Amino acid sequence: MMYPLLFLCALIGCSQGFLPSIQSPDLESLTHEDITMDALLAVGSDACKEDAQIKGQTFNQPALLNPENLLYACLGVSGDAGLSGSKFREALNEIISENSLIDRDQAFRPAHHFNDEEIERGRDIITQGVSIVKANLQQENFEAARRALGAVTHTLQDFYSHSNWFELGNQYPNPNLLRPDLQLQNTAGVNTPTCNDCDMKVCPNVILPQILNTNTLTSGYVSLTPQGKCNHGDSTRGGINKDFGGGELTPDGTDPHLVASFTATEATKNLLQDLRTAFGNTLFLRMLGITRSAVVCFVIDTTGSMGDDIAEVRKLTSQIINDNIGTANEPSLYILVEFNDPVVGPVTSTTDPEEMKQTVNSIRVAGGGDIPELSLTGIELALLTAPPLSDIFVFTDAPPKDTQLLDTVKSLIESTRSKVSFLLTNALSRRRSRRSALTNAANSFYQQLAQLSGGQAIEVTKATLPLATAIIKDSITSSLGGAVTLLQVDSSQTKTFSFLVDPRVQNMTLYITGLSINFTLQNPAGVSQNSTPGAGPLASVFLVGNLYRVPLNEGNLTGRWQITITSPQDYSLRVTGRSTLNLMSQFVEVFDGPHPGFAEISARPPAGQNATLLVTVTGAEMLFGVELGLVSADGELLRNSSVTRLREGTYLARVPRLPDVPFTLLLMGQEADGRRFQRQSTTQIQASQITLQVQRSVVLVPGEPISVPFTVETRGIEGVIGIRARDDQRFVTAFDNSLNVDSTGNATGMLSLSVPTGTPSGTTSVVTIEAESTETRQSNFALLRLSVIQRLHQDIDITPPVCRVLNDSLDCPVLCGNATWEVRLLMTDGNGTGLQPPRISITIPDRPVNETSTTIIDQVQDENGYNATLLTYRASCCVTTVEISAVDKESNVGREDDNISKPINRKRQHKSFLRKKQNMRVINRHRLHQRNSTGNNRQQHGTKVQDIDVTPPVCRVVSESLDCPVPCWDGWWEVTLHMTDGNGTGIKYPHTSYKITDKLFNQTFFNFLPAKKDENGYNVTLINFVASCCDTNVEISAVDNANNVGRNEELKCGPTHK
Repeated sequence: MMYPLLFLCALIGCSQGFLPSIQSPDLESLTHEDITMDALLAVGSDACKEDAQIKGQTFNQPALLNPENLLYACLGVSGDAGLSGSKFREALNEIISENSLIDRDQAFRPAHHFNDEEIERGRDIITQGVSIVKANLQQENFEAARRALGAVTHTLQDFYSHSNWFELGNQYPNPNLLRPDLQLQNTAGVNTPTCNDCDMKVCPNVILPQILNTNTLTSGYVSLTPQGKCNHGDSTRGGINKDFGGGELTPDGTDPHLVASFTATEATKNLLQDLRTAFGNTLFLRMLGITRSAVVCFVIDTTGSMGDDIAEVRKLTSQIINDNIGTANEPSLYILVEFNDPVVGPVTSTTDPEEMKQTVNSIRVAGGGDIPELSLTGIELALLTAPPLSDIFVFTDAPPKDTQLLDTVKSLIESTRSKVSFLLTNALSRRRSRRSALTNAANSFYQQLAQLSGGQAIEVTKATLPLATAIIKDSITSSLGGAVTLLQVDSSQTKTFSFLVDPRVQNMTLYITGLSINFTLQNPAGVSQNSTPGAGPLASVFLVGNLYRVPLNEGNLTGRWQITITSPQDYSLRVTGRSTLNLMSQFVEVFDGPHPGFAEISARPPAGQNATLLVTVTGAEMLFGVELGLVSADGELLRNSSVTRLREGTYLARVPRLPDVPFTLLLMGQEADGRRFQRQSTTQIQASQITLQVQRSVVLVPGEPISVPFTVETRGIEGVIGIRARDDQRFVTAFDNSLNVDSTGNATGMLSLSVPTGTPSGTTSVVTIEAESTETRQSNFALLRLSVIQRLHQDIDITPPVCRVLNDSLDCPVLCGNATWEVRLLMTDGNGTGLQPPRISITIPDRPVNETSTTIIDQVQDENGYNATLLTYRASCCVTTVEISAVDKESNVGREDDNISKPINRKRQHKSFLRKKQNMRVINRHRLHQRNSTGNNRQQHGTKVQDIDVTPPVCRVVSESLDCPVPCWDGWWEVTLHMTDGNGTGIKYPHTSYKITDKLFNQTFFNFLPAKKDENGYNVTLINFVASCCDTNVEISAVDNANNVGRNEELKCGPTHK
């Protein structure tokens, strides 16, 4: 995220640090946000491409990989289809936000950042974090998985910036960070000297030579640096961190920050690829939020009087499924919550439409007795189950019995920004006979929740309930393009309201709820229509119960509209449509510390204080004159804000002194073509003079009680603050139910939690903590998210299974369509938990071929007598790359050391081979240039040696074939080299430096030939290097594990052209 330098310095102060999400464009720094977003989009693209190929569909790789373009490609629609990326961005933001918050919540815990030699402990944090992600994915708790993923990726990324991994000559991720079964060898102890003492701003060559020569891992100290240890570094003192760009370059022009950022990105991709392999593309993409937007969520009263209503719900559910299955509007998730008295539940959440049908059809009405029911408990469960920004529909004919949950439900609505609407068929007697659609005072609680969330409270009769359900069908239709609100008002006065319709908006509908309503609608041309039901020049007017539903006629709707509403009672107006251009916002606060940044305020913002909003506008490439205002419930402007553009589509809005009445946000602006637009948020925001702070998430181990502190801060409020706490799993065992706040304005309480023994890993719960002043009735809330994980012990399987090639037959002709290649692999989990079915990931041409692959699986035993899988994989020669992985029942992933790549005929490539494709980058301060290479990058890290190896390895030419035709792109040249390090530390990797023509062909290949012994009995690495004849100058060097370099003096130039 780019920030003007002066603004950044004024906001948080300038210091050198790897900022979580803020940077100056002049300093060319990459942030945690950049790294995480790049990795998420890249691996998400891989998953979508493979998923499309498996289904025989074409995946159109976006030229510009951003969230919207990736979503379009994954769902197979064009940018003109009106698809909104808001919910996908919301899911990505959950991951990135949790990543950034590690710098606030764990700022002074070294292990979370690999500081202060806490390398082993840092790896433990990664191991636990990955376990939490996997446990939640197994239970399909995607929100909890996203939050855990964000936290663990921060620590993983910090390793490459805060340790000396780069200084040891590494430009690839350390595989042992994601392999808890392997030791992290050669880490410096707390008493091991690692750096020269340095208090200057620039400290060149600060790491001791013996640390580098022995491949010893170390990290810097952030605060007080012990003598002989490395500084982390900041704006006044040099150090070994690579958090910020603009620092000293290495002698070869490499920017350490860019290398660390690239390596951290690759490490994040490796973690994501492991998750994708372990759980499959479908679950992985659901975790990322790459799904169709529509969610059907019903909360249904199943007491004895609801038989007729449930019959209508059955009919409605079947109609929604039958009308939308196989279309772009098909819901991605179905949720059903049943409530009765005294039982609430079960909760059904499924992606299978037939399962939803069966569940709805199996509902049986019973119970009840008294009139009030446990409706708020049902709504609470729906808010905890449904994704954020969902539309939830409640069917009941009774007021709530559990009114003590009203504030809890309000807190969850504000947190999730979901919209709750009610279809009410009220009764006044114990027999609940129907009555006409009149306002029922018992529905006041529902009206509050509808107004807060931007939903509606609709009273209907049995006969008219089918007409009212049209609003549900509207919400399903609008979800694909993204439902947007242009105007939202709750008033009791006769008033004229205006709203601006831009060309992007489709499916415009007005909803007006209330009694004795009269309205007049006027379009930009001055044509009017009144509230008489029926078709008119501007719209069709439908009246059912207390709801007017007014879909506008199709045509050119662009311009400013007006509506005048007259009613003697309260009414609400919602002007909605469907558009890709939408508003996302979040109150944020600036946090200090070693790595300052922004953190979202997940509860109510501070009343009477200046506030900051981070605003994202999706679906528009360029905007001008962006304005953000705070408007009251009845549409009056309360505050204007000062808006600063951070980057395209992202703005910072600074609001003076937040009002203490409910408000929503009104965004206005102008697109590049001059057309103006407006969008309004739907969830009402209530600022508060009370702030409640608690850590955002806690990991619980079954059978191990813990206590969590929370803090209440007030502004101008003293006295008793009442505390309420509850969670849906009943893990809360005790809490301080009141705190006394004195003149200091703060007090601390404790919350006790316990998980029963036997609770499965991946179980989640949300604790809602509420604080309310007994004197002023001001209140606020905080959400504490709980994840259950079994403690790692010796019986837990953390070792990935083994997957190795037994034999292969990889020769292919030039015409690939009529030929196949084959490989046989053995997979075993040893004495672990056992194997899941093999995961096979293939890359085929953009135009799918008819002959793809066949797989034969046999169950055998390995050489140690353990159960094993023998897999024979046969593929068309048009299949270009295959990765085969073994996954055990603990979701550990084992891969064959090399990807299996189908070779091309000798005329195009030197020979059949088994190789691993690896992306390398040539990195300097001004560019990150992607180049394909095929060197095997599995280095031996941290090899312990008795003596320091200072002798370079030997590299000599064995054979060569350098003749090339003109033009160069029709030919190849090759050379075979012999590399040995004698009795040294061993060959780490070959290094190539070469010049090519102006056209980048990316046509170079390493082939590692079978290992041999030299004349002295030492190991020899044989390399066959093949290059396009357009590669005109090559130097190949051998690098050993002590980073000594041996060059071949004979091979300094490439082929001679005929």
